[in-house]
Amino acid sequence: GRSPAMTSVFETIKKIGASKATTILVQGESGTGKELVARAIHEASGGARSPFLEINCAALPETLLESELFGHEKGAFTDAKYRKKGLFELAEGGTIFLDEIGEMGITLQTRLLRVIENKTFRRVGGVKDLRVNTRIIAATNRDLKKAIDEGRFRNDLYYRLKVIPIQLAPLRDRVEDIVPIANHFIATFNREFRKSVKKAGTALS
Repeated sequence: GRSPAMTSVFETIKKIGASKATTILVQGESGTGKELVARAIHEASGGARSPFLEINCAALPETLLESELFGHEKGAFTDAKYRKKGLFELAEGGTIFLDEIGEMGITLQTRLLRVIENKTFRRVGGVKDLRVNTRIIAATNRDLKKAIDEGRFRNDLYYRLKVIPIQLAPLRDRVEDIVPIANHFIATFNREFRKSVKKAGTALS
C-alpha cells in the first residue's frame, strides 16, 4: 500500500521492531491484514529468527485454549497422559499472535493479564512458575470498548494489550492502494501459474 494510512502502519512496524515493546494490539475489520502486520513486526524485530506462533482464540473451547497457551502437567485432567509445553514456552524469545482476542473468555483473560503483569505463568495443573520471554501481539475485529461495557472483556487487559495500538483501515477507505495490491497478486499468480497477465497501469480515483 501507498496510502498515508498504510505508510503510517509501516513506520509503526519499524519502530516496534527496533524497540523492546512486548504487547501490541492490532485492530481492524476481517481481511485488513492483521496477521500480516503481526508477522511483519516479528520479522522486523530481533526475534525474527525465533518462533512466531499463532492461535485463533475463537477456534477452541476455553479449557483447550488454556492448555494450548500454557501447557499442562501429566494428570492435570482426564486426557492429560503426558506433560505438554504451551505456546508461551515454545515461543521463547519470539512472538505469540493471539488472533480474535475478543473471543477469549473472562477466566482466561485473567490468566493472560497475570502473564503480562508478572512475566510468569504456570502450566495447567502445575505448581512451578515459569518465566515468560515472548512478545504478545493480539488482534481483533471486534469493538473491545463495547465488549468492556457489556462485561465481556476486561478493561485492565485491554489497556495492557493496547500499549502500542495499530488500527488498520479497510481497503474501501484507501482506494489508492487497490492497484498496487492488484499488481502484487497479478505478479504472484503469474509466477505460480506461468502466465503473463499485464499489470494495471493507472491508479483508481
